[in-house]
Amino acid sequence: MTEAAFRKMSEQDYLRLLECSDVRYEFIDGFVYAQAGATNAHNQLALNLALLLQPEARKHGCRTYQNDMRLRLESKNGQLTHYYPDLMVSCEPATQVAGTLHLSAPCLIVEILSRSTGRADKNEKWKDYQTLESLEVYLMVDSLSRNAALYRRTANGWDYEIVEDRFTLPRPAMELGLAEIYDGVPL
Repeated sequence: MTEAAFRKMSEQDYLRLLECSDVRYEFIDGFVYAQAGATNAHNQLALNLALLLQPEARKHGCRTYQNDMRLRLESKNGQLTHYYPDLMVSCEPATQVAGTLHLSAPCLIVEILSRSTGRADKNEKWKDYQTLESLEVYLMVDSLSRNAALYRRTANGWDYEIVEDRFTLPRPAMELGLAEIYDGVPL
């Protein structure tokens, strides 16, 4: 998250702002935050993951969405929030509010961690993502080193797992490895 607007706005005003802006903004508790550009490593990781996930997602009637699809949710404190995760897989169709599309029921969210986003991705966003009943896995991939970790929903809550080499996803049902995710990424 980057610089916030200084005044609160309604969700409707936020959606109007998106219509007339080339900049992506996240909407958190009534405040807007401009999103910074991504590095080459970040872009390559996002592309690798999208190419790996999409074929399996389609086989199961799901879709993979990259960073231009918004996620709309009610945050832990009850406020409407809009994020732009780096990748999402959803088996539910996108919905429309005030002429703009968003997702509200992804089964997988991927955030690519950087110096500027890592803290928010691991803390504030993760707290909000846990409110999504549809979410099965939250995968965090580091853009500065060859490391990944995930949270997996279980019957008792969430299990945290550091990815050593390979891991499985429930939806799309598949196995992924660090070698595939980081293929061609200049680190």
